[in-house]
Amino acid sequence: MGTAQAVEEQSLDEWQQRSNQAQTSLLSAQALEVDCHSCHAKITFEPPEVAGDCAFCGTHLTAQAQTANPIMTPGGVLPFKIGRKEGRQRLTKWLSTRWFAPSSLKQLAQHESLTGIYLPFWTFDCQTQTRYRGERGTYYYVTRTRQVKNSDGEWETEEYQERHTRWQAVSGQVSRFFDDVLIPAMKTVDLNRLEDLGPWPLKQLVAYDASFLQGFRAQRYQVSLSTGFSQAKRVMGAHIDSSIRSDIGGDEQRIHSQNTSYRDETFKHILLPVWMATYRFKNQPYQVMINGESGKVVGDRPYCPFKIAGAITGALVAIGTIWGGYSYSQGDWQLPDWGAQPQSAMTSPPPSESAPPAETIQPTPPPAAEEAPSETPNPAFQKGLALAGQAANQTQTAQTRPEWQAVTTLWAQAIEQLKQVPSSDVNAAIAQQKIQEYQKNLNYARERLANAP
Repeated sequence: MGTAQAVEEQSLDEWQQRSNQAQTSLLSAQALEVDCHSCHAKITFEPPEVAGDCAFCGTHLTAQAQTANPIMTPGGVLPFKIGRKEGRQRLTKWLSTRWFAPSSLKQLAQHESLTGIYLPFWTFDCQTQTRYRGERGTYYYVTRTRQVKNSDGEWETEEYQERHTRWQAVSGQVSRFFDDVLIPAMKTVDLNRLEDLGPWPLKQLVAYDASFLQGFRAQRYQVSLSTGFSQAKRVMGAHIDSSIRSDIGGDEQRIHSQNTSYRDETFKHILLPVWMATYRFKNQPYQVMINGESGKVVGDRPYCPFKIAGAITGALVAIGTIWGGYSYSQGDWQLPDWGAQPQSAMTSPPPSESAPPAETIQPTPPPAAEEAPSETPNPAFQKGLALAGQAANQTQTAQTRPEWQAVTTLWAQAIEQLKQVPSSDVNAAIAQQKIQEYQKNLNYARERLANAP
């Protein structure tokens, strides 16, 4: 087997110049290849391994395996450190924390469902130099006054600092070297999940040898070298932008133009080890992946609405039992927050940052005496929470555009109901708090609607 020192960088310019005579080879002399008709993955394996099921979508591979086509020879590989037995143990532990998961997901740990597969990546090194033009913003403050109520409910004058920004034109140049920008070279894996699977210890790469394929499969690259470098440039661009802002300095920065030159571009084609388990729920594939070097587990999972409904019913019964021993008095009672969406129940959570409360400048004349709070909760409050509960439940299983449209509508209706709760209502403060929370959930639902199939 090779050594880490033998994994060499290759010149991108030189490779592209001789692309017509590019050196390609089989991953091994015995390598067979089969195409998945469902997700179009091209899976390479060595006998006595058999095609079996597709590691990416779970479809049974019925196509006849053929001699693998030559590909660009991998320069390096990160060998599997986590074996199948330890992989199953880590999968079982991960599954034990998946509340409300369907039974088909829990069954993954009861079968030989893990497939060891080497996934293809590109890495790129590059020296960049960027000229830019922009503006530096520096804060300054002006003292103002306003009328506010103190703790005794009396009006008084208060000074505060109003922030302004002074802008100054700037230009300059930044240089940055990028080492091993990692770009996935496949389209059959959820790239967000794949990013969560890292980091990868690329310094431990060893030179590729066909013996690494024995007992495992490999996915041939689906993203070309030139496309991979274009994607790497986008990754570099975000870091270059950060370097420019740091170079501009000040409290705020504006970048009007930038021009980047690239030199000394090199690349490696490498294979990284992943244990994969794929299962189907409601005819949709879900992937669970285990980093074959570190053992880290990431995965997709749907939510079983029957289990969620059962849990909610049980919670309602428990809450009803607790409340049964109390008489209602103003300020003691409020509905449970079924509308609050737990982050773990979302594919990607809605933004957690909340904007600072808007500054309210009261008019100089004192207002009339405040109306006493109402003893009877407004029906709009209860209706708003009920609509939010429906929205939260439907969020658990929403996949398609119509489903996300329904979720969006429910969150919007819940917010509108809570806005109808008058300031004199016993639950007015809670209603305002929920409006802010549900607005975040509405924004999240709108995001998913925009990207839904």
